[in-house]
Amino acid sequence: MGRHSLSAAVSAAAILAICGISTTQAQDLQWQVENPFRFFKSTRSFALHEAAFNAARGKGEMPRDVVWRTERRLNDPDCKDSSTPDRCAATAGKRYQQSRLGWAAQTLSDTCYDRNARPRRYSATCERVYSWGRAREDYVLPEAHTVSIAIAPEKLAGVSGDCTWMWRPRRTGGKVETLKQACNNRLTIARVPYSRDAANSGVSVAVTLPDGRQFAERDVVVEDLFIVALGDSFASGESNPDRPVQFSPSREMVYDPTLLQDEVAMGPQPEIPPVKGFGLSSSDPKTNPKVLPRRLMEDELAERFLRLSSPEFRTAFDRASAQWLSNDCHRSQYGYPIRVGLQLALENRHRSITLATFTCSGAEIANGLFLEMDPRQGFSEPNGKKVRAQLDQLTELLCRSDARRQSTYALPMYSAGNTSISTQNVTKSWCPPDQRKRPIDMVMMSIGGNDVGFGGLVAYSMTESAADFAPIAAWVGSSIRFSPQVSRVYLEVLDERMKVLKDALQQGFGIEPPRVLQTTYEPIQYDENGALCGAQPTLGLDVHPGLQLHRGRLKETADFLDEFLGRLECIANGRGRSCPGNLATGASGTGFKLITDHVPEFTKRGICARDPKRALADGINMRVPRRSPGADEFRPYSPAATLPYARHWRLFRTPNDAFLTAHTHREGVSAFDILQPAYAGLYSGAIHPTAEAHAIVADYVVRHARGIVDKPRPAQQAAQ
Repeated sequence: MGRHSLSAAVSAAAILAICGISTTQAQDLQWQVENPFRFFKSTRSFALHEAAFNAARGKGEMPRDVVWRTERRLNDPDCKDSSTPDRCAATAGKRYQQSRLGWAAQTLSDTCYDRNARPRRYSATCERVYSWGRAREDYVLPEAHTVSIAIAPEKLAGVSGDCTWMWRPRRTGGKVETLKQACNNRLTIARVPYSRDAANSGVSVAVTLPDGRQFAERDVVVEDLFIVALGDSFASGESNPDRPVQFSPSREMVYDPTLLQDEVAMGPQPEIPPVKGFGLSSSDPKTNPKVLPRRLMEDELAERFLRLSSPEFRTAFDRASAQWLSNDCHRSQYGYPIRVGLQLALENRHRSITLATFTCSGAEIANGLFLEMDPRQGFSEPNGKKVRAQLDQLTELLCRSDARRQSTYALPMYSAGNTSISTQNVTKSWCPPDQRKRPIDMVMMSIGGNDVGFGGLVAYSMTESAADFAPIAAWVGSSIRFSPQVSRVYLEVLDERMKVLKDALQQGFGIEPPRVLQTTYEPIQYDENGALCGAQPTLGLDVHPGLQLHRGRLKETADFLDEFLGRLECIANGRGRSCPGNLATGASGTGFKLITDHVPEFTKRGICARDPKRALADGINMRVPRRSPGADEFRPYSPAATLPYARHWRLFRTPNDAFLTAHTHREGVSAFDILQPAYAGLYSGAIHPTAEAHAIVADYVVRHARGIVDKPRPAQQAAQ
């Protein structure tokens, strides 16, 4: 029987049902959206998460930590003994390499974000893959979804043979289609219409069994949610590249440009004596701190050596870099907004999620959301010198036409490390409300940390002198180290910036403040006992001898961060710890929902925290792998066996972790510069949440998200 013909086998009762008279309960027919996380192109990527989610959830009530459990299902390394990286490698299973690199490496090339475009952007249309074929869809506002429907198993007991299905769009004048197939097969309706006008969305479905029974569902209507993420590195996934760097099991990299000579580079590198006065970054006095693990590169795979001074070496070095969803922003799929979007799609299969995250490492409200900013990487690429303002990117994605209307905002402006503050009028161009493709259902946001100089405070806590890292400051064009006293100046105008952001979200996008979920920042400064880090100054920081935690400066920074977090509460809801009486956001605050209930999860799992059950061993494994002169093997483990996404007690990346995971090197500077390891530690995401931490944050954010997205809007209520 064809899809486009009516069968005499379909009874009058079924036809009545398809026209809107339902004679059975909805649970007789069970339906779900196929490939409902529209950020992914293919069903394969969503199925990866679906399988892990189903295993993590079990059959009972939804676990409160279901995202974390799903993360562990996906990223726990496939080995029998994961106590150390080397033991894991020695007991590896068949999925060892895949699990070691993490789940995001498998889906990186399967998203609707065009990471190869310059500038990078979401595709206006995205070709998505379904069980029946491919469809090119408007990314923001789909015309249809694919739905599969099955008869409830208990209704099929003792039934064999074919069933006759019948369906038509719910909108007036929709064409009836039919299909006869085995009763135990799922019916796939390739294009179920979707419209912002709920009355024109969905299909009505009926089925007739061989024994004459009929089941119908009048309202197979997909709920499609448009969710946006804005903000900084604590939402972007910084320190968690989609595909981490892989390291050589035997070759080393000597960070000393004077050694770039052809006669040295043509063969294995000779032993380099320690440099007097340079300092040591390991407990081994024989270790040269300039010698560190080297990326696994194509010359090694081909069993040859490239000249270190050759363009071929730099090309191969760059090809072996970490891979990001958005290289310029160090944005990855591990960022908590993507995990929240995935979870909302996984737990309600009548729902589809359209997610657009613009989060970017280093972003402030001014330089980042309102104005362009410097990229984390890729500034030497065509159109790579700047990252477009996040609000501009969202406007471009959301608008139907080139029509715009302008609004001007007064933003307090300053440069990092400078306490001089001025006001700058910033004019933005918004699309008129009738030219927006659709409303934004929810916004997730992490912002404010860079506005008060978070990066400068980190460097202040980890370094003895700004002079030691003056070249890095020159590389990035701003101060990278300053005290909390400077940050307190910035804190005094944070409320003004937040007020401007609230106004822009309302005027530019029609976003109601209660639909904005803003996450506070997690405490990074505590060890496994809840004490301040710094008792072991170089724990996790021995990648460069100039890095060490100073407990006194860390205490200063921690005290300021406590003030800062209290001010975020004041700004969000108008009440909190010691709120000033003259905040620009007023007595009621921005009205954004500030999420703080996840903070207790982090209070004993900071950057220096070791597993309490194996503190000594965990501390040893926090060292950067090195090889003593004359030794054949790296200690404490081979860098090739690094487990970047395995479970750790600490929920923040140390500089060593960042070096071994993202390994960011500064463009335009010799790859062998001695400050490259420090840059790789600091600018690869040190002091940022791990992928596991993002999953924990997502578990808390999704609880608040349900309170927003599970409340129907007027159009949905009308449809119901």
